[in-house]
Amino acid sequence: MIGKFSIITSEAIKKIIKSQSHSIYEMVKLAYIKHGEGIAKNPSSYFLTFPDKPKSRIIALPALISQNPRIAGIKWISSNPDNLLNDLKRASAVIILNDYDTGYPIACIEGSIISALRTVYSAIIVGEYLSDVKHSKKVIGIIGTGNISKYFVESIISERWKIEQIILYDSNDKAAVKLKREIQNLNSNVKIDIQDDLNTLIINSEIIFLSTTSQEPYIRDLSLFKSNTIVLHISLRDLTPEILISSNNIVDDVDHVLNANTSPHLAYQKTGNKSFINCTAYELINGYNNFDPKKTIIFSPMGMGILDLVVANYLYEEAQRQNLNIEINNFFQ
Repeated sequence: MIGKFSIITSEAIKKIIKSQSHSIYEMVKLAYIKHGEGIAKNPSSYFLTFPDKPKSRIIALPALISQNPRIAGIKWISSNPDNLLNDLKRASAVIILNDYDTGYPIACIEGSIISALRTVYSAIIVGEYLSDVKHSKKVIGIIGTGNISKYFVESIISERWKIEQIILYDSNDKAAVKLKREIQNLNSNVKIDIQDDLNTLIINSEIIFLSTTSQEPYIRDLSLFKSNTIVLHISLRDLTPEILISSNNIVDDVDHVLNANTSPHLAYQKTGNKSFINCTAYELINGYNNFDPKKTIIFSPMGMGILDLVVANYLYEEAQRQNLNIEINNFFQ
């Protein structure tokens, strides 16, 4: 009802997803389908940077869907790596949902959990369409062991991936040790190793999940990757353009990802064309499989606001249904 405004906290979100985590999978997949069918509008993200803090930024990601559901909104997400020095999360966020017909804001939702979940589930969906992860045990390498990697491991366990081994690498040893302990608490049957040599992790992994704060490429040797390696390149700036140019490539949105000095953007600048990109996530879901079997497959998602919007709207409706929202009357004049 217009005139009422809801607050949905992280605790409410955790209660919902505890028993309905697979619904996030379905919502992210739905968002890709809506986007691919032209039902969604996903303008370019806006980056607010700080002149005296080059590693920090706040990003605005607006989006809308015109059919089933009709909803609009924006994610406002801050990334401040120095927070980790003060025992704070690197990322913090809110999502504002707007009523499609009137434009009135109807809810403010804690956004960092949504942002992390939609990110890992985008990788999980692509990983499942590329590999038989539910029937054949995989060795998974994780580079960057922060909060998103924790959600990734929790989610692939929830989605019943068969895992032979998880190999962890992080320049911060303490972060890797912490994630190992958290994984052991989730599933003691999975073999978990911390690797101090990045090259060894790459060589021994069948699926690699990249979630770092790197601002420029540092992985340069394509020969380390086996031909059937799947690289879930969530952090976008870890791989040199030469690696992408010599691989199969999947993105979420071609025009979006060719910006902000991402690895695909650097590859585009180097080649002057987009031919190194094979398909989008939407096309993969709809049956694209024309990959060169001799090449590594890399998924580099820019992270579209439409994903946040669909997940946030689902959580908003569930919070209302379960009376987990904090409703504020007379918020608007």
